[in-house]
Amino acid sequence: MKAIGSILLRPNAKKDDGFAVSCKTARYLISRGAAVTVPDALLPAFAGTGVTGEKTGPAPDLILALGGDGTVLAASQDAIARDVPLLGINMGRLGFLAELETDQLARLEALFTGDYTVSRRMTLSVTADLGEGEFELPGCPLNDVVFSHDRGDGLALLSLSDQAGNVIDYHADGLILATPSGSTAYTLSAGGPVIDDAMDAICVTPVCPHSFFNRSVIFGSDAVLTVENRSPLGRDATVSLDGKEPLRVPFGGVVTVKRSDHPLKMLSLDRHAVLSTLNRKMQMADMKYRNE
Repeated sequence: MKAIGSILLRPNAKKDDGFAVSCKTARYLISRGAAVTVPDALLPAFAGTGVTGEKTGPAPDLILALGGDGTVLAASQDAIARDVPLLGINMGRLGFLAELETDQLARLEALFTGDYTVSRRMTLSVTADLGEGEFELPGCPLNDVVFSHDRGDGLALLSLSDQAGNVIDYHADGLILATPSGSTAYTLSAGGPVIDDAMDAICVTPVCPHSFFNRSVIFGSDAVLTVENRSPLGRDATVSLDGKEPLRVPFGGVVTVKRSDHPLKMLSLDRHAVLSTLNRKMQMADMKYRNE
């Protein structure tokens, strides 16, 4: 692979106190000859490091996110829009989407030797019809699309159908439609399977279903899945993309989810088997919990 010449840092102020790790990372990258930019609003915090503002600096060859999985998810939308790879440095608990830990900055040398790979991660496309015509929801969620309901409203009734007209009704607290990347996030906590991120698939997992059928269903990458709010009380449901502010879905509202035409390019310094990565990350998270 070619050497990376310009890098846009996307740090998380809540995770990186005073941007100490981000400044250290910027200095290292600049010492190796990279042009490093940050969002213009953050420039004062990077004074003396040699970084420039995003608006005046060169277009990035790579976006480097420093934070937890939420930071990586937020940065993924910028990477998709720019059609450049994304690399994450974990400053959270689990950080399954992040490639490196903060004590592994020396491994960034691979960016300049070309000793890295770029894979494509499936993302989702979401449209909704809430009674006034269909419209597209912004963004291409990398992890999941989550349906839920308000507390105190009783169970939601969510009707899932595919493009062939097959239907499953779920009486549950919610429903998760996840990509392989998202299979290690919320859906894993809800009992869903871990799916190799090299695959393209949509995994549907109910949240606390009032049914003996509580298994996940995995659909192929060509599936077009529709979820309708059929609340017996006529109450609203909600839908959230990658944990963002939820959109209210009224009774009869329909949301359609399918594979997006815009995958995320994810940069890797070495290719881990999905199970070994999961085991390593879970052990690290357990250690962090024990030390708090």
